[in-house]
Amino acid sequence: MPTLLPTGPVRQATPAIRIQDHETIRPFLEADPIGNAVLWERVFHRPGHEVYSDGEPPKAVLGLGRSRGGDEPHFVGLHATAPDAAVPLVERIPEGPVFYHLTEEWLLPVLAPRAREFRPRPAWLFALDPTGFSDRVDGRVRRLEAQWAATVANLWEPDWPAEPYVRSRIESGPTESIYEDGKPIAWALTHIVTDRVGLIGMVHVLEGHRRKGLASAVVRAVSRDLLEDGKIPALHAYADNAAALSLFPTLGFRKVKMQVWGEAVLKAPGGDP
Repeated sequence: MPTLLPTGPVRQATPAIRIQDHETIRPFLEADPIGNAVLWERVFHRPGHEVYSDGEPPKAVLGLGRSRGGDEPHFVGLHATAPDAAVPLVERIPEGPVFYHLTEEWLLPVLAPRAREFRPRPAWLFALDPTGFSDRVDGRVRRLEAQWAATVANLWEPDWPAEPYVRSRIESGPTESIYEDGKPIAWALTHIVTDRVGLIGMVHVLEGHRRKGLASAVVRAVSRDLLEDGKIPALHAYADNAAALSLFPTLGFRKVKMQVWGEAVLKAPGGDP
């Protein structure tokens, strides 16, 4: 699908401002609590993150989690309502490897000029419509135990040490699974839970147990947990994941917008092409 840019007058770019009081940008992010859930979590739940805006009132906000060294990438979350507002924020991103989340697909050409290597993965953001929620309870579903964090991590992200992160999500967020012979064969966790939204992820069913409705059962169960806690269930499905794109609408999830996850290696700000 084409990348559509927002329309309206172009304002002159202003230098990025480091935001010390994050509460000042809360209304901007909460204007779209579902679309901004990832960045909201980084701004308000990650004390070490740097936060920048293009001015006051903001039209763009950048969350930056700097690498702790080694091969670990910087994390970048970017939301904007106008391309020109995002430009000075992109210049604040350090050079080197980054893992990024863009709340709008049209932000790709804003970030791309900084990159030596650029690997975007567009993903549909879905949110649950409670009126269409297929809430069928499966008696086999129960909470995933933390002892299985390594199993989940190795299947979800085998190329990086994800076990501590997965364990933290099992211990702090809603999780549901189905066991067979004492071992989990299907599960769903949450990546993020804000004050408004729960972002479901790491949905997996082991080979040999697929096409039996297990993914539906665990996603329904986590969605039910979130709804009971007053949260809006949401999730991402990569644009090339046909199975997920066909599954989630059957459970009551509806497409919200296309967002982008990706990896890149950035040039120095203002560097040579």
